[in-house]
Amino acid sequence: MKREFVKTSNAALFESKIREAQLRGARESGLVAVTGRPGEGKTRTLQAWAVAVGGIMVTAQVDWTPRKMIVEIAEKLGLEITRGFERRMEEMIAKNNISIIVDEAGFTLQNRAACLEKLRGITDKSSTLLVLVFMAHDVSRLFAANLKQLKDRINNECNFQKSTIEDVALVCNQLSEVPIAPELIKHIYEKTDACMRLVVNAITRIELAAKARIESEQNKPMTLAHVRGVELFHVLGQSVRRKG
Repeated sequence: MKREFVKTSNAALFESKIREAQLRGARESGLVAVTGRPGEGKTRTLQAWAVAVGGIMVTAQVDWTPRKMIVEIAEKLGLEITRGFERRMEEMIAKNNISIIVDEAGFTLQNRAACLEKLRGITDKSSTLLVLVFMAHDVSRLFAANLKQLKDRINNECNFQKSTIEDVALVCNQLSEVPIAPELIKHIYEKTDACMRLVVNAITRIELAAKARIESEQNKPMTLAHVRGVELFHVLGQSVRRKG
């Protein structure tokens, strides 16, 4: 399977929300919350964006403290953890307009959102973007808590929607090393409920099945008939097979 980023409708939506945040009026309001069901490509989209804009992406941990978080961010920036490293880190972020992306950001809400408050302080001073990837229940926790100073900073929320069949077709056509027939793409869309993580798994298995075809079939699109009996997906530990 090809290793490249596919610009789906959710990726385009994210980019539009980022542009809106960049045009914000208040200097200190550059916080974007990204939500959506698991497997919709949030992490991959933000990884690609971080590379494109020179941002840094970290994954929050259950045992994060403000100190642990700052050390991880500084190390991502290539800084030595010596005396004064935090000041140097903040100067570097401001000077280079480095956006900070935090995956699994629900963990930053622990201990009265101490980690999130620390991040807010850094990005407020540098006027850089802070992108937080939340699960849906994490957002409700944020808005239910007494964190007005944080809620007021969220000027954009990007909710990744269920991918369309056009998105699934785009991913199949762009990533697969073998052509996939429209009927099989439709089958993938329906059986995965358009969950991109499962779509990518299906592509891998289809490519393996393609290798087993006779030579005269090698350049033809993979169809439903070609994957009859093949285990295409895993859903909650259960296999989903294409039956004849």
